[in-house]
Amino acid sequence: MTLQIPAEQSAIDRKIVDEMFAITPEDWKSILLAVEPRKNLDGGGVAITLCNPDVAGEEVEPTDEMRAYVGEMVTFLEREKRAWERLSYTAFVDPQGAWRLKIVVPLPD
Repeated sequence: MTLQIPAEQSAIDRKIVDEMFAITPEDWKSILLAVEPRKNLDGGGVAITLCNPDVAGEEVEPTDEMRAYVGEMVTFLEREKRAWERLSYTAFVDPQGAWRLKIVVPLPD
């Protein structure tokens, strides 16, 4: 069985990934964008972390655009009634010098 990712989800993923690469320092060879719900905290919302997983303490502050795109994804998942605990977008440069990407977002049932 082949599962088709909804076009709306793919479009939001693309915006998130494009912004992730736009704000990442050029010398990074690995990127982790993690989104976690801020449960039971004042204001709710999500926590967004954009870091270099290879170097402790190397982080980039998410832009307003990134926050908006993540908000689109959260709204989309809520509308689709898809539960989630963490969303992640991971990228790294492979030995041939090409970027590889892994996206972990709940898929439709």
